[in-house]
Amino acid sequence: MYRFADWSLTESNFNKGLERLIKISSHEIGHMFRISHCLNANCVINGTNGLGETDTHFAHACSLCQQKLNSGIRYNNRKRMTDLKHFEKQHLHSEWSRVQKDLNIIK
Repeated sequence: MYRFADWSLTESNFNKGLERLIKISSHEIGHMFRISHCLNANCVINGTNGLGETDTHFAHACSLCQQKLNSGIRYNNRKRMTDLKHFEKQHLHSEWSRVQKDLNIIK
């Protein structure tokens, strides 16, 4: 977490470090479920070459990677996205906004 906060974890950059941790953890967990790197530039499963590039990615998988994940482990995607409301509580507004858009699409 310290590295993700640019080697200086402060109150002002805590969310930046947290968002990076979420993105990198989500990416690596995707590999644990045998999902290979994605070609979608914004997908969390797309590989990055550094934290600057990680910052440009979304914190969630694209619809194709979601399908791959769901084929291996069945889960309720609507419930998963609803449970991601913690993004809003942690002031990760851009990620919560993306989750809300996805929820509106599947309703």
